[in-house]
Amino acid sequence: MNLVLLIGEAVVILFELRSMMQSSPADYYHPFVQAIARITQPVIGIMPFRQSHLRGFFYAGALVALIFALVFWAVMLAVMNGGLAGSSIAFIPVLAVIMCVKCFGYLFLGLLLVEAITSWLPSTRGVSYLCAQITSPLVAPIQKIIPPIGMIDISLMLIMIALFALNGLMARMLGALWLIF
Repeated sequence: MNLVLLIGEAVVILFELRSMMQSSPADYYHPFVQAIARITQPVIGIMPFRQSHLRGFFYAGALVALIFALVFWAVMLAVMNGGLAGSSIAFIPVLAVIMCVKCFGYLFLGLLLVEAITSWLPSTRGVSYLCAQITSPLVAPIQKIIPPIGMIDISLMLIMIALFALNGLMARMLGALWLIF
């Protein structure tokens, strides 16, 4: 059961990453960006709103992630309970939103950690730069409020602490809802 949940979260993360890459100034010709675009294109390509955006945020990937999470939890609850009862149907949107928020937090935290680690190694500066481009729409406003002190960027540490707290909260909420079923 945990493996199925892990695979479901990986798919949600993949489409959320697509949405983040499309909404950021990431280099479209980078091999990693090309790979994610090619993997997700069969699903995103059939969406009528694939190029639509809201204030620069291309939401097609995030919406596909949410739809996938809704279907995932509907199937999971149907398999676990032998069918969908009225009470379990009400929890499906809640579980899907919690899963999407939790996966986004893990994705963003992972990108920040990869950016930090690869920035120390000269041969991986391209990866660090790509991660910085992907996370810049969310990190830049916070960096304006809390500027770097010397060589240390405290705003990134505060973002990571907030993400750890948010992911812990989402994991506990998901675990509590999981125990109900």
